[in-house]
Amino acid sequence: MKVSLLRCDSYEYAMEQLRSSLKSFSHLFTPGDSVLVKPNMLSARRPEEAVTTHPAILKAVLIFLKDLKCHAMVADSPASGSFQRVAEKTGIKDVCEEMNVPIFELDQPITVAGQIYKKINVDRRIFEVDKIINVAKLKTHSQMILTLAVKNTFGCVPGLEKSGWHMRCGTNENFAAFLVDLHRLVNPTLNIVDGVVGMEGNGPANGKTKRFGVIALSTNGFVLDFVLCKRLNVDPLLIYTVRESLLRNLIVEHDVEGDWTGQIQLPITTPVLPVPEALRMLARRLARSPRISKTKCVRCKICEERCPAKAINIDQMKIDYEKCIKCYVCHEVCPQGAISLVRRIF
Repeated sequence: MKVSLLRCDSYEYAMEQLRSSLKSFSHLFTPGDSVLVKPNMLSARRPEEAVTTHPAILKAVLIFLKDLKCHAMVADSPASGSFQRVAEKTGIKDVCEEMNVPIFELDQPITVAGQIYKKINVDRRIFEVDKIINVAKLKTHSQMILTLAVKNTFGCVPGLEKSGWHMRCGTNENFAAFLVDLHRLVNPTLNIVDGVVGMEGNGPANGKTKRFGVIALSTNGFVLDFVLCKRLNVDPLLIYTVRESLLRNLIVEHDVEGDWTGQIQLPITTPVLPVPEALRMLARRLARSPRISKTKCVRCKICEERCPAKAINIDQMKIDYEKCIKCYVCHEVCPQGAISLVRRIF
């Protein structure tokens, strides 16, 4: 198993560098293959905001597939906003039109069984194509701590069903178990993490942009995430999806090509140590809570609509903390950064 860490300090050169590195993965694809490329299209944000996969990275992947005479398509299911608006704002629609590649929303669910969760709705086209390329973004995540290759496949779950999974899982550990189940079902042929410019702090949408200067590639998303943690000097056990992968023995023997290393500021929600199972409910209760900024809030009600626990009332500018499950979806989807994460005194 190989992980390639490609130093790349600018998107100006990313296409050329990534296309060169992709050649070593050409044997995974056959002329005529239908290949679904799944970028990170979290929300309608500009490429320079480092919330979504940069269009230059996507274009390099599409040129690679075109050279191999594969039939490429691009698809995702955003966490907030219309798919059309997200595709336009992120620059992904422009790339698809330039390359004459179809782009569509993952909104046609079928029910499949995971290892732990037996009823997972995933877009049917995930299982109809020959291959999948998972193109993630290197970012922090207030709930999962880091969002890398494994977390990126959450976009294969259609629309509002994403919020329902936060309620169904209940704890961060359970949600990570679901994400690992999902990634195994999606089973990407190739995983790419865009870390030329990413995000640190309280991501995945309202953190601080940072130039990490790396593009990471591997056929194994679990191993790729593990290696990135190690190279970022982050304890893999603090990252819920990586810890779950380790528990399931999914981190296989691997070689790493490239000497890249980096540093990242994790979210304020990061636990000091992995939480033992017996203390998880207590830890959940003591975790930071979302708070609405009355000065920043523009009353768009996106947080209210997306809250899986229905704990937010924007008309009253209140959060019902008895209902709040601290999934931080509100913080993630707020386009104004009007949701902060604070310690509350009970």
